[in-house]
Amino acid sequence: MSLRRIAAVTLTLLVILVIVTAVVWTYLIASYESELGTSNVIEVDLSESESDSAMDNQIASLSFDSGAEDLSWSSVEINLEVDEESYGCSFGSQSVSQQDAGAITSNLGADGKTFTTQVDATDSESYTYIDVAEQQEGNQSSYWMKFSSTDIYLSEGVSWTFVEGVSFSDVEEVPEDLSNQTDERLEWYEYDMSVHRVIPNDGVYVLQKSDLSLKIKILSYYNSDDESRYPTMLVAAIGNSTFPALNNPDLVVPSACKIISDDLDSDFWNANETIILAENGIDFCNGKCILVIDIKYETITVEMDDYEIEIGQ
Repeated sequence: MSLRRIAAVTLTLLVILVIVTAVVWTYLIASYESELGTSNVIEVDLSESESDSAMDNQIASLSFDSGAEDLSWSSVEINLEVDEESYGCSFGSQSVSQQDAGAITSNLGADGKTFTTQVDATDSESYTYIDVAEQQEGNQSSYWMKFSSTDIYLSEGVSWTFVEGVSFSDVEEVPEDLSNQTDERLEWYEYDMSVHRVIPNDGVYVLQKSDLSLKIKILSYYNSDDESRYPTMLVAAIGNSTFPALNNPDLVVPSACKIISDDLDSDFWNANETIILAENGIDFCNGKCILVIDIKYETITVEMDDYEIEIGQ
């Protein structure tokens, strides 16, 4: 075989190898499934639901299909949708349904004390500042954290640490070994070349500023449309600290729908636990309405069996 023919065959094989590699890589990226969410399937029982005009009716009872896992209440969001209006269900408070659209989006979880907070960090030329304690956009002179693309910095005056490999609910007290180093960007993620994804490190950040102490778990770098540069995190107070955002009526109001449970474990919706959703002093519609239950876990929609709820007269 001539050298020219050998070179041609070699080049052809290289081209085929490049094409196959590109196809496999593209497939891995396209078929990537986030580790967020749950495989639990929720069963809806309407046998005890009411349909009169009272404002404390039981709406439905919810349980899991077999083979379920326990779900942390801090990461559960339950909403009722009636005539394009959304009502939160929780053990206490819910987020205000209509908030000003901005760079910071906060939704209160079903536990009534943990926010799922998304930051618009799409501007690579400037920072988005957030006052984490207030769950509102800050500015250069008043903030806890600032974001731009994958860059996250802490403000001066914030003491912090990263507790590696623990779940959000496991961190209940402020560790003693807090750092005051805020000059360098947080090394909060790893880049997975095989799927072309930014993957947050497994663990929980603890931040302290003045007399406020908060814990933060970064869940994702992507929004619900899988667009990048939208860091999303869980935020809650820790220890005996207050959480100012929970007392802001522009962000939080009493829940329109209450969760009722006989389980003594307040941290988890256990795999074998049945909960009840009930009206909490609000008649959801005047007349006959179709009500839809929307449940998310770690920002991902949870699968539910087929159902339809009619309420009102």
